[in-house]
Amino acid sequence: MLLAVDIGNTNVNFGLINKKGAITRFAGSGLKDKEIDEIIIVSVVPRMLKRIRHDLRRQFKGAKISVVGRDVKVPLKCAYNKRQIGQDRLITAFAAALLYGLPVLTIDFGTAVTFDVVSRKMVYLGGLILPGVKMSLESLSERTAMLPKTYLKKTRSFIGKNTASSIRSGMIYGYGALCEGLVKLFRKKLGKNMKIVATGGDAPLLTKHAPSVKNIDLDLSLKGLYLLSEKF
Repeated sequence: MLLAVDIGNTNVNFGLINKKGAITRFAGSGLKDKEIDEIIIVSVVPRMLKRIRHDLRRQFKGAKISVVGRDVKVPLKCAYNKRQIGQDRLITAFAAALLYGLPVLTIDFGTAVTFDVVSRKMVYLGGLILPGVKMSLESLSERTAMLPKTYLKKTRSFIGKNTASSIRSGMIYGYGALCEGLVKLFRKKLGKNMKIVATGGDAPLLTKHAPSVKNIDLDLSLKGLYLLSEKF
């Protein structure tokens, strides 16, 4: 069994993956009695990586542990500054390229919203980074005197009837429209047949208002870790 670990700025995702590629998500505490042969980790938080790697090494003494970017490289040619590229962006782009075809655009609705492109020639071209929805919500309440702290959830109407619903509609429809507009710009660069896949916790809600985004894959990074361990 393979344990894939995605350490992000907000969440840590653990996926237990068998040889057929079937993924079972776990909280860290649910792994105690599992038989794991190999562990592969992608991380954007160095402190958390060090701690989790240490804990996993103690718990699964016979398992091989690999860290993406250090022990194993994502096999994409890269037109981006290699010293600055996040391995999380590379692993989701890699997974999207293998699973959905080329050229492909991945949109990750996480702590930040990232757009990443792989060309028809399997070259990672780069992308865009925007503040994530939760980050924007927090910024509104922290930097204004009158706007309340709220959270993201489905709204009943496009036009908000109170302050909280106005903020939620602004986020949901605003990010949806932003996403749709940027997809059109990417298609002008890469062609109308460009594949699109969204991931990240907010993807199901926000892409309802971005009709060009047909594919949602919440396990894209875990699938990328599995593909990397199996093929490379």
